[in-house]
Amino acid sequence: MIAGTRLRLVRPSHLTKVAIAASFATITWSAAFLLTLYPRLPWLLPVHFKPNGFPNGWQYKTYWRVLMPVFVQVSLTLVLLAIGALLLSRPHGDHDENAPDVRAASAAAEAVALFALIWVAFQGYVAIALTLMWRAERAGLGPYVYLELTGIVLTIAVAIRAHARVGRPDPRPFVPEHWTFGHLYKNREDPALFAPTRDGTRWTLNFGRPLAAALMGTVLLLGIVLPVVILALLLR
Repeated sequence: MIAGTRLRLVRPSHLTKVAIAASFATITWSAAFLLTLYPRLPWLLPVHFKPNGFPNGWQYKTYWRVLMPVFVQVSLTLVLLAIGALLLSRPHGDHDENAPDVRAASAAAEAVALFALIWVAFQGYVAIALTLMWRAERAGLGPYVYLELTGIVLTIAVAIRAHARVGRPDPRPFVPEHWTFGHLYKNREDPALFAPTRDGTRWTLNFGRPLAAALMGTVLLLGIVLPVVILALLLR
């Protein structure tokens, strides 16, 4: 951190705030829905089905199993919000709201919040579909596949929109001391988390800030550790 400054957050966009609020509202609704229906679900939940749709495999009803969509929602939201907070962090007294790296960070954080909302909403549907299937004791999750494909399409659309909003950075004068191995930007005096690459064609992380490593670690957590933990809970 630069001497005399403290870590602050770039102001999130209005759409980012709306997406976060909608995600938490969806999680709250999903938890209330599943907890309300929990007493009415069978003690043995059908989890495997014959080709004709009739069950041939069951698991005992537990709160962990029934509330699994909510745990997925909470995990996604917390991890993605952590990534968004890292993206918006900037140890600078004046955020320079028109600085290119600030605009890039705001656009990236907005995209992350929208990703969270898309898949939290999808898990809300999963909560409904699972309870209907368990109570009917027949295979079928309704338009699950179509909604999953819709989520993928929306995610791609948000990513394309974010890429366009982030734009291309303005190249900076080359300072050899700021580049490790020729391509890793490392400048502790630069408050920006994002910096132009040497040729100015795209953005890279400023590894002079410890938050750059934290951001990469959080992304790895989301992509590797989190699915393993959720699977282990589901198979308990």
